[in-house]
Amino acid sequence: MNEQNRKTILNHIDKIEQYAKTDPWLMEELRRRFGGVSDTRIDEIYEYCIERVIREQAEQFYKDFPIKEIAPSLVDDFCRMERNKRDNNFEDFCLAAFQQVENITNWFCKNPNFINLYNNKKNGNSCFTDDYGASIPIIQCLIKYELEKRKEWPLLKLYFNERIRAILYFVYFKEKPYKYNFDLKYKELNELYQCRNLNHRGGEREQYQETIIAYILPHKYQYYLKFTGLLVDFVDKISEYMSTKEEYGILTKLPGANLVKLNNGETFFIEGKISNKIKDYEDGVSIVVTRNTISKEILNIIKA
Repeated sequence: MNEQNRKTILNHIDKIEQYAKTDPWLMEELRRRFGGVSDTRIDEIYEYCIERVIREQAEQFYKDFPIKEIAPSLVDDFCRMERNKRDNNFEDFCLAAFQQVENITNWFCKNPNFINLYNNKKNGNSCFTDDYGASIPIIQCLIKYELEKRKEWPLLKLYFNERIRAILYFVYFKEKPYKYNFDLKYKELNELYQCRNLNHRGGEREQYQETIIAYILPHKYQYYLKFTGLLVDFVDKISEYMSTKEEYGILTKLPGANLVKLNNGETFFIEGKISNKIKDYEDGVSIVVTRNTISKEILNIIKA
């Protein structure tokens, strides 16, 4: 039996199982034909099918996500998130949703290219204009406490809510935020962060944290959807930021190597499959280099 036929049959089985859950006649007919299928066994089959569907959804959701090395763990967390939603376990749902945001955020904060971007621009004079018309320096938008002491700390040493503000400023809003939109998106992510902390027992919460939790818990059914939408939006913006970029330059043929010099002054050698593709290009030809914005991986080179 080929794969397509198997999928078709499994889809039919899924539908029959769903009907059997609510139709006593169909349940009895299944028992009669297939040797007494117990309610427990049907429940197990049903749950297995649901788990399979959830994983398929997770894998499709992250299929084209550009940070490939963390995609498997993101898929696992997505599955836990959806499983906890089905089980009406709001605390663990929030934890699994947050861990996906956290994983992506920490990847950026460990990435040398992003760290360089942050270090080079964090002390800029203009972030956005506040409600009174004053221009706020970038660093003041990112670090909220003990600025003078902590402004030179590495990203991973900062509090998570400060790391996420850096991601919002540089990645989500591409360094062009409106204050209202920036504050609103941060508020939504901070709400998820506070709900994630419901899993951490024993610590004292500050009054503003208690206020957030006190509002969200009675509305948790709306927040299942709100936090899912927040994650989808966040992942979409990350993928958009890391989309490919075309850069122009000149190819120099050297013995045993090919050197590219971009118009911005950057130079690098070409190796691997791309090198084979351009082996017939003449020396000094103008080229277009397609690269990933963050990893700088060369995806393609063509003549300009």
